[in-house]
Amino acid sequence: MGHLLSSFFALLRRYALLFIGIVLILVCGNWLRGEWRQVRAVAAELPALRTAQQHTDAAQARLQAEVALDARRMSTATLEQLDARMREVDAAILRIERRQAQLRDPLALLRAGADTLPARLEQAALQEIELELRRQERAWLGTLRSRLGVLLDQEAARRHLEGLRLAYLGEFQVQEVAKQQLAAAYARQGWFDHLFPYSATRRQVRALETRVTAQTARTDAALARFRRQKALVEQLPRAPDPATLAIDERRLAAAAAPLAERLRRAETFAAQSVAWQTWQVVRPVLGAAVAVLVSWIVVPFAIRAVFYFVLAPLAARARPIVIADPRGNDDRPFHAWRRLRGSAPQISAVSQRLTLGPGDEMLIRPAYCQSQPEHIEVGTKLLFDWSYWLPSIAAHLWLLNRLHATRAAEIVVSSTVDALEEVALLEIPAGAAFVLQARGLAGVLYRRGQRPRIRSHWRLGTLHAWLTLQLRYLSFEGPATLVVKGRRGVRLEHAGAGRLVSQDATLGFSTNTHYSTVRARPFLPYMLGRRALLDDRFAGDDAYYLYEEIPARGQAGYRDRNPLEALVDAGLKALGV
Repeated sequence: MGHLLSSFFALLRRYALLFIGIVLILVCGNWLRGEWRQVRAVAAELPALRTAQQHTDAAQARLQAEVALDARRMSTATLEQLDARMREVDAAILRIERRQAQLRDPLALLRAGADTLPARLEQAALQEIELELRRQERAWLGTLRSRLGVLLDQEAARRHLEGLRLAYLGEFQVQEVAKQQLAAAYARQGWFDHLFPYSATRRQVRALETRVTAQTARTDAALARFRRQKALVEQLPRAPDPATLAIDERRLAAAAAPLAERLRRAETFAAQSVAWQTWQVVRPVLGAAVAVLVSWIVVPFAIRAVFYFVLAPLAARARPIVIADPRGNDDRPFHAWRRLRGSAPQISAVSQRLTLGPGDEMLIRPAYCQSQPEHIEVGTKLLFDWSYWLPSIAAHLWLLNRLHATRAAEIVVSSTVDALEEVALLEIPAGAAFVLQARGLAGVLYRRGQRPRIRSHWRLGTLHAWLTLQLRYLSFEGPATLVVKGRRGVRLEHAGAGRLVSQDATLGFSTNTHYSTVRARPFLPYMLGRRALLDDRFAGDDAYYLYEEIPARGQAGYRDRNPLEALVDAGLKALGV
């Protein structure tokens, strides 16, 4: 029962965790989708909104300059000119309001779509700014016309007042003349004129008195009219000071508020969004990254094509490499191996028995010395050959076991580190030599004091060496028996008229072999990187070549090394290791 409950709760816990994971994935997916939509929207809108804001600011400055110029021109205009300009401004306001109505049409908005939002905001802001400027200009023109009307009324009243003043002065002068004439008439009267009221002088005085009285009445009436007009002029409203058009910037900012608000929200998102900031960092190098990626994909194929169709055919037509026996008496081909393995080309086995006779000495890597008799003396050889210390170290031919015996003994050699490796015994007769890559050497048996000599052969002047990156070849001179290792088996075959083998599998060849490289076929596997460009070709009478059945260089782990390891391996291969 307890086991059943524990299984049930374990199942419940697993599915609960799975459910929580699904929920988290969906939530994260929704968040990422929303962020990506906002990033796409801002990426599309922000540059356009900034451009629209710049265009709007420039258009506003231009319109303000035009309105200010018109205002300066209208400040000295006549009443008729002001009326004409006001009619023009009213017509302009009507046209802008009609365009705004068309811009707000729902069908037009649906046809335009969301992609034209910055352009529509820019157009709406420009229309609002122009409309606001025209309205402010219209209000200013109305104020200016009212002032001009007041000024015209005051000017007419003042002219009338001046006329009344002049009329009063004229009547006053006439009155003064009449008074002077009356005073002169009073002075001419005598006692007779006082006694006789109907005398001529007396009648003249009465006429002058009547004239003075009438003239005084007219003068007083003129003065009364002047004073009434003066009082009226003084009661007229004061005209405002000469006005200049002062544009209200706040109302203009309010007219362009939708565009500015949209831009502010986009810039706020750009400043706070990690996704947008990441996009801003990635976007400048995105084109270069795509170019590098395309080059990374295309360039290797182009290089492979050049190597396949140009360099490989040139190498195939070049002279083969022949490593001649340095003594010049290589008259014994390699038939000695048949005494060990019969007529089969495979000369390797999981283990081999090797007879160590009196006077023989054997150098072998400790991992390949499986068993030996108890009476054999075992020492240590620090380095296989001090003259070739780098190949010896690179091929793990250091800290070797040195074996020698006073009587015949059998040594069993076998790989104890790799289950796929087999060992082969390659007997090199005296006076012969065999080219061998040091990586395939596990040990060597020779007469004591007659350690096989290693010779270095550089081939820098041939295209085969440069294409295979093997510039130096190491040959081992007999008499000696080489212990060669290879994965799943080592084969020694007769070259004859010509044999091909994978370059990665080649371990060595006899010095009289005509060695060259040929283009691998077919083309497609090479282009896809599934096989090497070149195969090794061996030819020659009584010529032999040695190779392993499963190349270590062709394994997936070997091909997936880091670039530094590949570079080191290429350098070692160039040195014959």
